[in-house]
Amino acid sequence: MSRDVYGVHLTMRLGSIANQEALDNEASVNGFLVDLVRRLEMRILAGPLAGREDGPPDHAGCSGVVILYESHAAIHTYPHLGQAFLDVFSCKPFDPILAEEVIEQHFGSYEIIERQVADRGIHWERDVKRELHMWQNQR
Repeated sequence: MSRDVYGVHLTMRLGSIANQEALDNEASVNGFLVDLVRRLEMRILAGPLAGREDGPPDHAGCSGVVILYESHAAIHTYPHLGQAFLDVFSCKPFDPILAEEVIEQHFGSYEIIERQVADRGIHWERDVKRELHMWQNQR
């Protein structure tokens, strides 16, 4: 993460997840989120909170979120498809490879279908007052 960036945003779509039962369990999803943010050396502000949606197999699963002092982490699971979406955004630099290790520890082997690591808040630190004023005027 460069000096002119507010934060890093990791988004992943995972497939062929071995432990589909863990994807379908709110306690397991919460445990994953807690372990993930601790391994990334972030701090929990609120949560985790997970909910489960029943319904057609291609839509059923768990969604979980944890609010961090550094921003947030979320996961949406599709156990019957063996897939999940992961989203981690942080103003604190972190190593996405650590996230991948935690995924494997909690859900077993998997494949990465999509993976993006993006810098967010370009030029945030250059002149925060100017940026904030600009954003407020656009609302």
